[in-house]
Parts: sequence; structure tokens; C-alpha cells
Amino acid sequence: MIKLLSCLVPFIVIISHELSADGNQTDIESHIENHFESHIESIDTFYGTISLKAMANDQSRLLSSLLAHPAVNRLKHINQYGPIQMVDSQGNNNEPYSRYDHSLGVFYLLNRFGAPFPEQISGLLHDLPHSTFSHVSDYLFSDSSAGNPDYHDSQFTNFVDRHSITPILNRHHLSSETVHPKKNPSFTRLERPLPDLAADRLDYIVQGAARRKKLSSQQVEAILADLFFDPLSQHWYSKSLESARLTADASIELNRHIFVTAWGRVLYLWTADALKQLVRAGELGADDLFFTMGDDQVWQKIHQSTLPGVRTLAGQMLTAWHKVHEVTHPGANTITFENVRCRIVDPRMATISSGNTVTSWLRVSDIDPAFRERYLTELKRCQLFYAEVEP
Repeated sequence: MIKLLSCLVPFIVIISHELSADGNQTDIESHIENHFESHIESIDTFYGTISLKAMANDQSRLLSSLLAHPAVNRLKHINQYGPIQMVDSQGNNNEPYSRYDHSLGVFYLLNRFGAPFPEQISGLLHDLPHSTFSHVSDYLFSDSSAGNPDYHDSQFTNFVDRHSITPILNRHHLSSETVHPKKNPSFTRLERPLPDLAADRLDYIVQGAARRKKLSSQQVEAILADLFFDPLSQHWYSKSLESARLTADASIELNRHIFVTAWGRVLYLWTADALKQLVRAGELGADDLFFTMGDDQVWQKIHQSTLPGVRTLAGQMLTAWHKVHEVTHPGANTITFENVRCRIVDPRMATISSGNTVTSWLRVSDIDPAFRERYLTELKRCQLFYAEVEP
């Protein structure tokens, strides 16, 4: 697989205001922030509304500026699940769920569960570097059958610095480094290793499952009501086995039907190949993929292209959901996938606690043998599976 790094030119979007040569850094930062300043009074998320009026003025001003920024708003046009939302799958994968929805959901959870303000900002911004079709870029820059699921995280600082977000953060005594989601060990509400819960993971499981009608609104409320974060152990816990099991089962459901599917992974490969060909031919640029275009626009580029290779791939992409099947043994028309990231959780349930301090806990798999079997089976499947492509 040809690396795209060699044919994607570096891109920088800088807002120029023709500032005077002797203007100091504070003036520049203030000028850029004023350019994006708006008067947002509240934030509507999937879970509820957050009032900015109740926040300190400095915090509400920063949030208003970030929410008005084009780099944040472009996430409205990037689907959470990439190109699978563009392919007809009999209505099974067409729920609206954008990276913007997800980012607001993560922000809500961090705000609700008492994360420090820099961590809340990190949660709001954590998906900014996502390209068109989200994790398709995992395959643009990797030869691995699992892709590189950490690619976007590695681009966070560059993206924030290049798109005039850093001066806004600097104005509020923050930086691209201090809000980096992967470089701050103290951001334990936002990020935890699998199989633990974390705000990022919690949202794409709970909001994702609810949008697919796999969780009811009452179940979502129950899950959140039973959750708490212990600042001493720095882990998320549930007070209820039922709520913890709901979350865990939802993660397996999404993993089987969204995150780790044979047809979805092959679609990622085909889409990445089409994008490479369009970039090499000059029909797409890095700026299109990483800043100026959304999923719909790039999808049209693919399907309107006259390049023979892209036309072939475009036809294949439309049939992926019913012509690609997972099989247990390799064959003539199979593609092997190994060690794909399994996005399933095994939540901690507090067995003894005082307030938000936990002194004893067990995982769902320790308590529920049936869940443990499902969990281990799914983990094993992620390690090796085959996708058979019908001719």
C-alpha cells in the first residue's frame, strides 16, 4: 500500500488580519479571538443543555469562541462512523451522528462529572484532526490491516496550531499542549485504557447505541445516574450492575455491527484507495480532506471522478454492505484483518464505597459469567477475522 504522506502537501490555514509589525503577542491573540467571538448562551447536547451563563466569564468566552470556530463546526459534516453512513444498508447505518455531536457529548460528560476546565476543553477539541470519513485516514497512512487508529491523535498539536486555535487558547492561559487529549496524564476522566470507561468511550457507546435505538432514553438516564468518578483511584465506576451491563453489552453490539465489521473494514480500504488516487491525480488536496470538505462533498468527488480506478472502487463501495461477509477461514477472495482495536468495555462496579471513594470493586465480567463469555469471544474475533468479497 502506497503511503499517502509523499503526495499530500502540507497545509496551513491562517487567518490574516494584516496586523501591524510591532503588534505584540497578546494583541494578536485578542484579535484572532475577537474574530471568532460570538454570544452563545447555552450548549445543546445529546444529553441535555449546558448553560454558559453559570460559568465564569473567561470560560464562557473561550467556549463561545471555540464553538464559533470553523475548525469545530466542520465536525458537523464528518460522520462518526465514516463512509458506512454513506452506503445503503437497508436503514441499519443511517442514523445522524457527527463528530460534532460526539464532541459535545464528551464535553457534557466531563462537565457533568466535574472534570477540570482544561480537560473539558480537551474533550471538546479532541476530534478536531479527524479527516473526511473519520477513521478512513487510519488506512491512508498505514500498511497494517488494523490501520493506525492513533493517527488523528498524533496530529492534534499541528492541527490546533495551524488553524488559529492556539492563539485563542493562549488568551485564556491554555495551549495546544495543555489541552492535548493524549499528553496529559491527569486527564483521567477523558482517557483511560481499555477495557475501562472514559468520557470519550462512554459517549460513543451510550450516544451511539441510543441513536441506533439499542438503548432507550430511560436506559441512558439510568446509566448516567449510576455512574461516578472516583478522583482518588482516578477511575469510573457504576453503582449498578444492571447499568454497567447495559453499557458493556452496548459496546459489544456496536463493535460487532459498526467498529469491527468485515464489510466496514473493506469499505475503509476501498475508500482510502480511492482518495489516494484522487490526490495523486490532483482532484483532491490535503486541505480538502482535513479542513475544507465534509463527507458529502468528498463522496461526490469520488463518485463523479472519471479516473478508471476510482470509478471501479466507487461501484464496489456501494455494494460493500451486501457483498462483503465475515468468514472463519481464508479463501481465494478473502482479506485478512488482524489485531483490529476492539472497542468493547468491561466496566468497574463499586462493591464498597463511601461517597465517590471506592474501596472495593469488580468488573462486570467478574460477576456475570455469560457476559464474560461474550466479552472474551468478541476480543478473540478482533484478533483475527476474514472478509470474503463476492465477485
